[in-house]
Amino acid sequence: MAAPELKFCGLTRAEDAAVAAELGAGYAGAIFAGGPRLLDVPRARAMFAPLEGTPVRRVGVFGAAVVDEITRIADALQLDVLQLHDGGTLDRILTLRERSRAAIWTVARVSGGVVESMEEAVLAASDAVVLDTAVGGRSGGTGVAFDWALAAGAVRSVAARCAVVLAGGLRPANVAEAVRLLTPRVVDVSSGVESAPGIKDPAAMRAFALAARSREV
Repeated sequence: MAAPELKFCGLTRAEDAAVAAELGAGYAGAIFAGGPRLLDVPRARAMFAPLEGTPVRRVGVFGAAVVDEITRIADALQLDVLQLHDGGTLDRILTLRERSRAAIWTVARVSGGVVESMEEAVLAASDAVVLDTAVGGRSGGTGVAFDWALAAGAVRSVAARCAVVLAGGLRPANVAEAVRLLTPRVVDVSSGVESAPGIKDPAAMRAFALAARSREV
C-alpha cells in the first residue's frame, strides 16, 4: 500500500511551510474561512514564499465566500487547490472551473458511520472529497476524529468514486491507524501538530509524516 500524501493545513508562518516542504508534503493549506488561523492575501503570500520552486501544492480553504472573492485570492496567490467547506454545489464548482486553473476539493461531513449524502454530479465534478467530522454544524476544522472503523464501508464507497482526503482529529499518535483502516489518498492535519492555533510544532510535523508513511510497502 502506498503511503498517502501529506497536507499540512492552517499554516500561518513561513517557517512552518518550509518544514512542510522539507518533509515532502504534497499540500500546504491557508485558511480564508475565518477562525484563529485566518489569513489575508499578503500574509498568505509571505507564508507560501518558501514553497517557490518546490512541488508542494498551495491550497486555499474557503467557507461561504462568493466566487469573485475566491477567484481573486486564487489568482493573487496562484493557488493549486480550492477547498470548499460551504457551498460546494455543482453550479459553484462549474463556475470556479471556468474561472480558475485550480483543482477543486469539496467537503463532506461524517457522523458515526455515515458520510453525508452528496450528489453524484458533485462527486464527478470534484477532484477530491475532504471527509471531516460533523460537530455541531461546523464547516470543518473541528480537530475531532470520526469513528474510522464504523465509517470504513461508507468511506470506501466514496473512494470508489472520488479521491479521499481524510481530515478531522489526525495527529502523530493516530494517523497510522487511520491510514490502515481507510487508505485515504491524502491525510490532512492542522491542530494535531500545533503548539498553539496556527503555530506548528516542527517535531510534531516530522512525527506525523513518519507515522503517516509507516505502512508504506
